[in-house]
Amino acid sequence: MRFNLPLVLFLLMAVILGNLSPASAAVKPPPQVIPEQAACGVCGMYPARFLRWQAEIIFTDGRMVPFDGPKDMFKYLFKMAEYDKGHTRADVAAIWVRNYSDGNWLDGEAAFFVIGSSVTGPMGRELVPLANGVIAKEFISKNGGGVSRYSEIDLHVIQKIDMGSMKMGNHRPGGM
Repeated sequence: MRFNLPLVLFLLMAVILGNLSPASAAVKPPPQVIPEQAACGVCGMYPARFLRWQAEIIFTDGRMVPFDGPKDMFKYLFKMAEYDKGHTRADVAAIWVRNYSDGNWLDGEAAFFVIGSSVTGPMGRELVPLANGVIAKEFISKNGGGVSRYSEIDLHVIQKIDMGSMKMGNHRPGGM
């Protein structure tokens, strides 16, 4: 039997590169239905009451934490040790947010977030998730604000947004 070194090297490289390609990356778990009685992982409000603003984090162990808006979801991510002693950022399998324009779920890491618009959520000023830059620009032309991507949002951005007003009501007693 003859040994073909170039062919073996080619096949080895194909296997290695194939394992690094995005197509073979782990599939994110799909968004989960947020139960009526589930409380926001940060403020205790009931996200099921605010369909347009829902967000959720799904961990590698399958646990889902719901939020009544992307702002609280980011707070949770940035201060996870405060809110969740059992998980770290490395345990996050998927981040989902609702597209403000149609209510469909979006990959939170791929969404466009409008910040500083006149539109408010259940907890006052909020990040408005949208599917793409064109829709975000149209939204901004009507409602003001600016657009940021997931990777551009940090705790300072969230704290600045949090200085805005807050609607009261629809939260569980003692949940804030």
